[in-house]
Amino acid sequence: MVSHAFGITRSVAREKILRGLVRLDGKRVDKPSSQVDAGIQNKLELINHNTGNRDTTTWKTHDHVLFYKPRGCITAQWSNKHKTVIEVLQQTPYFKPRLRPVGRLDLDTTGLLLFTTDGELLHRLTHPDWHVPKRYDVETMHPVTEPMIARLRQGVELKDPRTGKFRLAAASDLKPISDTRMEMTIGQGMYRQIRRMFASQGTEVVELKRISMGPLELPDELRIGEAMPLSEDLVQTTYACVSL
Repeated sequence: MVSHAFGITRSVAREKILRGLVRLDGKRVDKPSSQVDAGIQNKLELINHNTGNRDTTTWKTHDHVLFYKPRGCITAQWSNKHKTVIEVLQQTPYFKPRLRPVGRLDLDTTGLLLFTTDGELLHRLTHPDWHVPKRYDVETMHPVTEPMIARLRQGVELKDPRTGKFRLAAASDLKPISDTRMEMTIGQGMYRQIRRMFASQGTEVVELKRISMGPLELPDELRIGEAMPLSEDLVQTTYACVSL
């Protein structure tokens, strides 16, 4: 929190804390591991050891949770037809009422889904102007040929349901693993984009799992339906990837 708020390295922030040069809401911070409640705006002060001057800022901490989305639930706050990711997350120890999903994975898509209480971070990670890459493990019903791969890399025209206009959807990276399985990276996020891209090439996606988004990777130790808090290092790299 201190390093991010004042634009200093974590090692320098730790040194400042241990030297008693950091104040949180007027009180001295004694330990680098000190925790503050998420969602509450705090006053942070960094004291200049030589002059005694104080650099003051406000800082609101947030919760960030990685979730392994299972099949059969939709990315929504509520639904009268399907179980939602919120309902599944509520069964883990890391649910907080203010957490919101970053982006959407459809009913049959599994994999990495980030939840955050930071609205600005959510906005930037999902806005197309930031081109945050999302990588998927894709399995198709029929073999995917080299010409099909070339067309997917070049881009296919898909109708954007929000605007009614056609947009070019392309794979920024596509690595075949077998005839019917590959890793595919996209920078956009149109409705059912990957499924529609492969449908345009005459095949159906039978398994789709998101394995990364920006600097975040789906952890090997995370099982389907489980969640875990984002480490401080990953919080910082995630904010940095969208210039926050």
